Amino acid sequence: MPLDHSHQLSLLRDILQDHLADCNGSSAECAQLERLASKLSSNSLIHEELRQAIVSINEYSHTGASHQQLDVHIKDHMPHIEGWLNTITAHQTE
Repeated sequence: MPLDHSHQLSLLRDILQDHLADCNGSSAECAQLERLASKLSSNSLIHEELRQAIVSINEYSHTGASHQQLDVHIKDHMPHIEGWLNTITAHQTE
């Protein structure tokens, strides 16, 4: 059974929260983020502000999947991750 966009957003948020809390992740998580972001960005139900965040998450995860030092990549993106999480949370309650 495919996940609807609400569940996809929840999964995206959960992985990003783990990255933020642990300042660590895996290339598999980044690949999962990229797949989720790609699916969500093509969804017409997604608000434009959220779509912009999802495009940025897609770029972050694409680069992170092959980054030699993923922990450094995550650390460098901490402010962005916080912003993306705030945007996701704001639009999940709509």
